[in-house]
Amino acid sequence: MSPLLIGGLLAAGLVVLVSIGLISQGLERARLERARKSAEIAARIKIGNSVMANLPGQFFPAELGNLLLSIEIKLLQKLASINNNAPETTKRLEESKAQLQQNNPPSNEPVALDTEAKGKEARIQLENLYKQLQQAQADGFIDKATLKKWSDHIRQFLVAATLDTFNASAKLGMQQGKPRVAKLQYERAVAYLTKLNNPAFSEHLAQYKALMQRADAAVAAENQQSTGLPASWMLVLRLWKVPKKSGRRKRSTTTDLHSSFAAGSPAASFTPVRKTQWP
Repeated sequence: MSPLLIGGLLAAGLVVLVSIGLISQGLERARLERARKSAEIAARIKIGNSVMANLPGQFFPAELGNLLLSIEIKLLQKLASINNNAPETTKRLEESKAQLQQNNPPSNEPVALDTEAKGKEARIQLENLYKQLQQAQADGFIDKATLKKWSDHIRQFLVAATLDTFNASAKLGMQQGKPRVAKLQYERAVAYLTKLNNPAFSEHLAQYKALMQRADAAVAAENQQSTGLPASWMLVLRLWKVPKKSGRRKRSTTTDLHSSFAAGSPAASFTPVRKTQWP
């Protein structure tokens, strides 16, 4: 066998080995890409199912249920094409199609958002819903007009969920005789609406400011009842703090306080006397 023939055979063998390696790498990359896409779509389907199962009914109209069902069908179709029509995927796809054709959208009962945990869960589901719709629009499943329509609704739902939580906590505080808790919740609601800076919620902002004032009056009444002092005195007593010293008797400031209010001075203008320097 001539050296030229041997060299040709070696070169051909090397080309075959390189080709096999490249083909193997290409097949592995394709397999990994299919696995990545499959996992991504499965995760989106899982999140969509969680939204449909857990979103409170007051934020879940039938039209939205049908929209989410149609998005799930398109995702299942993509998953079936990637997984070569796996039986489980095909079965779920047929069930979802039948549900949509029968106009039987998923629905949930309304949920009273009377705790922080329930309010937080509702907001999480609404945020997941918005992400689902964003991705659906990016994939061409829905148009921009549909995304804008439901984005506006979701914003309103988020505001309602947040305010419902504040309001429920405040009412519970008043029922339990804890006006300070109610005042704090109304203050949070006012701060939240003020931060939104949306004229559409101006009426709500005025209502919560009025509720905050009522809760503040209840706090003042509670203070007066527990101390027997007028509400204006409580402000002074909060500002007037004389540090205790062991083994020393504090000098009474009652006369100074009485003289200040007897002169008609408002609490905001009251200036306490300097702390006595004991020898």
